[in-house]
Amino acid sequence: MKRKNLIAWIMTVALAMTALVGCGNKANEESSDPPAASSEEEPKETDGETEATQITYMTNADFVETLKPIVAKYKEETGVEVVLEGYSMGDLFDVIEVKISGETTDYDVIAVDAPLVSAYVHRGYLEPMTDYFTEEEKAKLTETSVNGGSVDGVFYSPAMNTSSVCMYYNTALLKQAGIEIGEVNPENRMSWDEVLEMARKTLDVVNPDKTNGIYGVEFRQVSRVYQMNMIPNSMGGQNIGEDGFTVDGVLNSKEWIDGMTWYQNLVNEGISSRGIAADELRTMFAAGKIVFMVDTTSLTNYCETNGMEDFDVMPVPAYTGYEDQVATGTGSWHFGINYASANKQAAADFIKWMSIGEGADLWYEGYNQVPTKIAILEEMEKDANLDKSMKIAAYEANNTAFLRAVTPGFNEYQTILNAAWEDVRNGEDVETTLNSAVEQIEAAMEAYK
Repeated sequence: MKRKNLIAWIMTVALAMTALVGCGNKANEESSDPPAASSEEEPKETDGETEATQITYMTNADFVETLKPIVAKYKEETGVEVVLEGYSMGDLFDVIEVKISGETTDYDVIAVDAPLVSAYVHRGYLEPMTDYFTEEEKAKLTETSVNGGSVDGVFYSPAMNTSSVCMYYNTALLKQAGIEIGEVNPENRMSWDEVLEMARKTLDVVNPDKTNGIYGVEFRQVSRVYQMNMIPNSMGGQNIGEDGFTVDGVLNSKEWIDGMTWYQNLVNEGISSRGIAADELRTMFAAGKIVFMVDTTSLTNYCETNGMEDFDVMPVPAYTGYEDQVATGTGSWHFGINYASANKQAAADFIKWMSIGEGADLWYEGYNQVPTKIAILEEMEKDANLDKSMKIAAYEANNTAFLRAVTPGFNEYQTILNAAWEDVRNGEDVETTLNSAVEQIEAAMEAYK
């Protein structure tokens, strides 16, 4: 497995991070069960590896409380204690870079943000799952999530859950314009042409002089690849070449030029906003300032928590002529085995339980994120009482989910392309912007070849 040497700054950061781990910056949460009682019996050996009775899972601090009863259940069933060590999202990435690259054996399982799977494999952080997951077991997960956890055809990182997007709309604003949307489902998906016609008619009524700060269509994660890349992807465009490095001929293709031009026209027409940050758009939607907005399923809870009742949800629309190429944003947290772990079999057993076993069901029930275990998705689609946004998400996750770029240089890719989307939003020439982004990304990728 290829392993990069640490870059110079890691040596400086290491001391600071060591202090961080010892102090209060990490959640340092453990399972609610006490440590296993000591025994005079020696640990068993399995295939040259000691059979572990305790493993440590480095994860997102936001997950710890929900995971506590789940890992307690795992200990009850297997006798293996899972110690949870939670870090804030920003700190988690830093700790992984310092600790895992330093060949620590302190951690057995690590949380992996989906777009970083390739980067971690490139750096040699993850143990392949080849010896732990059969093809039949992999088939219990959505194909998209397996692809997202694989590099060069090798499976490294099973998904914990994924994410999906829907089209939310303000029923009160549409009603003022005399528009009522009937039942819409993935088999009867609206077109973007239809949505834009309704948006224009509504704005003519509720914001005729364009002074009320109401917009017709927004992508909540504006100028971020997670949702913006859906536009060219839904016209047949790809995110990166098959080699995980090439973007020339991909990001400056006709599909991308057409997609970015379509979006820029919405901004120029005043249907979509300019200058409003992504973090402000949810507040605006809940305040009745947006007619249609693409967002993740968590917008449902946000609206309900903030007292907004006049909203509904439908699948993301299709572009005319590309009805069979609808692409929706996806990807979330995965699991990985620390390549230096002394407890790889025990780590793999826990990951399997959490991804395709009972743990996946308990995680879905406790955290309410879109699952990647196909059996749960199928039950969701059949559940007549399931929240509408989650029912749509279950379908999209299994049918239209489109991965972000799988590349070891994802951070650079994302930073450069986010800026390109914002430049186009602000009126820069589309082709010039894309060609510039291509040059920058390809230059950044040289460091990973």
